[in-house]
Amino acid sequence: MVELTKRTLDEVKALSREEAVEIMRQAGIVGAGGGGFPTYFKYKNPQPHLIVNATESEPGYWADKVIHREYFNEFLQVYEVMKAIFGIEQVSMGVHEKDREWFAKYQEHADGLYDVRYVPDKYSLGEEKTLIKHATDEKVPRRVEMSDGSKRPGLPLDVGIIVNNSETLLNIYNALFLGKPVTTKFLQVFGEGIELKLFEVPLGASATEVVRTAGVDVEHSSHLSVIDGGPYLNEMGIEELGTDDAYVRRTTNGFLLIPKGTPSKEYANIKTKNPEEGIISLVGKVSGVHLPLGGRFLKPAEPLVSEGDEVEYEQKIGEPVAESFSVGVWASMDGVISSIEEDVVAISGGAISQEEALTETEAEAAR
Repeated sequence: MVELTKRTLDEVKALSREEAVEIMRQAGIVGAGGGGFPTYFKYKNPQPHLIVNATESEPGYWADKVIHREYFNEFLQVYEVMKAIFGIEQVSMGVHEKDREWFAKYQEHADGLYDVRYVPDKYSLGEEKTLIKHATDEKVPRRVEMSDGSKRPGLPLDVGIIVNNSETLLNIYNALFLGKPVTTKFLQVFGEGIELKLFEVPLGASATEVVRTAGVDVEHSSHLSVIDGGPYLNEMGIEELGTDDAYVRRTTNGFLLIPKGTPSKEYANIKTKNPEEGIISLVGKVSGVHLPLGGRFLKPAEPLVSEGDEVEYEQKIGEPVAESFSVGVWASMDGVISSIEEDVVAISGGAISQEEALTETEAEAAR
C-alpha cells in the first residue's frame, strides 16, 4: 500500500498513476462540490483535458473563491503534477464572468500551465455537462450505447474530459504533497439575520455547534431551519433549530439558515459579502463528531477501531474495501470512540468547551 507522507514536487511527479490513484483512495477524497463521487475512480481512466469547476454557482457561496486566493501556489503545483502523472494535456479553470477580477491573478500567471475560461453567470454552470458545453466546443452525449447493446448516460470522459471541483483538487494536493487525508470541510454559514462566516470544520461535526459558533442564538432560534447546502441544491439539515441535529458531510458546502417552512429558492437572490476574516478553523474546537464509513456512492470502509478506543486527529479509522467504491476514513478530532452504529463512528471528548471555542473563534476572526 502506498504511504500517505510528505513529498517534494519531484517526488510527487515520480509517482506512478496507480500510486497516485491509491493515495486518493486511501486519503478519502470524493467530489467535494456536492456529488460525492469517489475521485480516485475518475483517474483510473485519465482523460486529456481537466476542467476545474471554479464557478461555485450556489448563491451566496464564497468558500471556493477564498481557497483559490489563499492556496494559489498549491493549485499551481497540483495542476503541474496532474499533468505529469496522468498525462493531462490541458488544464482549464471554469470561472463565472462576474468573478473575472477575483481570478485575475490566475489569468496573469497562466504561462501555458492552464487557461481560464469564463462562462455565463448562471447556476446551471455548476453542473458538469453544462460547464463543458460553455467552456469547450464539446457536448457530452445524452446516452452512450454499450458493446452489449445497452445504453448508459453520457459522461465527461466520453468527450475526453475530467471535471473536478476546486476543493477536491486542493484535497488531492494535500494528499500527494502533505500526506494529509480528508478530515475537514470548507463551508459557509449564512442566511436569515446572520453575516456569512467561512469555516474549516471537522467532518462529522454537529451543525448546531457550527451554527452556534457562527454567532446564532440556537436556544432562541426555533423559528429557523438549517439547510445543508445553498438555495438551489440542498437537503434539510435541521427542520427546527434547537430540536434536532445534522452533521457535516464530505459534500456539505454550506449551512443556510431560513425561516422554517420557507422554500429555499426564495433565497436565490441572497447577497453576501466576502468574509474579511478569511477561513476560521474549528479543528479541535468541537465536542464530538459522527463519521460515516460510507456515503452516497461508497461501500462502507472496514472499521479499524472499537468502542472505547482513544484516537488522535488524522488517525486512520476505516480501511477501504477492495473491489468496490470505498475510501479511507480518518479521525477528524482527538477523542474516544463512543459508538459504532449503522456504519457511523462517533468520537467524543478531547475538545475545548463551546465557550472557549467561541472565544477563540472570535479572537481569530478579529485578527
